[in-house]
Amino acid sequence: MKRFILSVLVFVGVSCFTNAADLTISINGIRNNKGKVLIMIKSVGKDATFQKMKEITNDSCNFVFKDIENGTYKLSAFHDENGNYNIDKDEKGIPTEGFVLKTITVRNSKASSNEAIKVKLFYPVMIK
Repeated sequence: MKRFILSVLVFVGVSCFTNAADLTISINGIRNNKGKVLIMIKSVGKDATFQKMKEITNDSCNFVFKDIENGTYKLSAFHDENGNYNIDKDEKGIPTEGFVLKTITVRNSKASSNEAIKVKLFYPVMIK
């Protein structure tokens, strides 16, 4: 009986590791290299939230999240040009810094685990 329980525990442990893989998110179309990009992915229906912040190089950023499980995630990112850690808005409440809100699906197959999810920031047009 002990051998059976140990076998089940080993199987469950290995199963947990096979359902997780690295997730790369590539953000392009950044207006300039000032500030940083802040990104968050939150699992839909679970309590998993992952956040990162990175300097911009050549108007782009790549983020790698380790051991992400299969599922649906809400992705949000913004270009914090002035370093205040808030998305700045004008007097009408329209963001003045680039941002993206997107739902992504993660499937950790061998064919797709090496591909980056490509995202482009949206910069609202400023009418004066």
